[in-house]
Amino acid sequence: MGGGTGAFPVGLCRRHPHLGATVLDLPHITEMTREKVAALGLTGKINTHDGDFLSDEPLPSGYDVILLSMILHDWDEATGRRLLEKCHAALPDGGAVIICELVLDDDETGPAPAALMGLNMVVETRSGHNYTHGEYRRWLADAGFTDISVAPLDAAGANAALIARRTSASERSPG
Repeated sequence: MGGGTGAFPVGLCRRHPHLGATVLDLPHITEMTREKVAALGLTGKINTHDGDFLSDEPLPSGYDVILLSMILHDWDEATGRRLLEKCHAALPDGGAVIICELVLDDDETGPAPAALMGLNMVVETRSGHNYTHGEYRRWLADAGFTDISVAPLDAAGANAALIARRTSASERSPG
């Protein structure tokens, strides 16, 4: 979601040839994505969907995983929560959402790259903010996701991937 010119799908589909991907982004972005994908010989493997994840209701469905990479920090809490609710509604039972961000420690004192990116979000966006592990966990749980885990990352734009599953009501409650 908001996949830009498809760097993550390209890397993932090259590393795992059995995968396919779709990039949802604004039409002027997906035009560039299609050109890049074609130049790399990945047409048919990586598709595009013109859309606006903020305003489209509902999001496209039929996907096993939705990746939000450096998306949620661009928006205020209410918008981030709404996006996760939309992801939950679009995913099938067993589907997953992955949030890749520079995530702050719960005491909001670091790590330094996440704190510095938080300052950048204040300057660069209208309502952007870097959020903590605990905040993302609450948002995911409130949206209905379960099995929330964190995978540490060492990348320029992300220090963590939060992974959560959409489970059916029968899986969430015994009986």
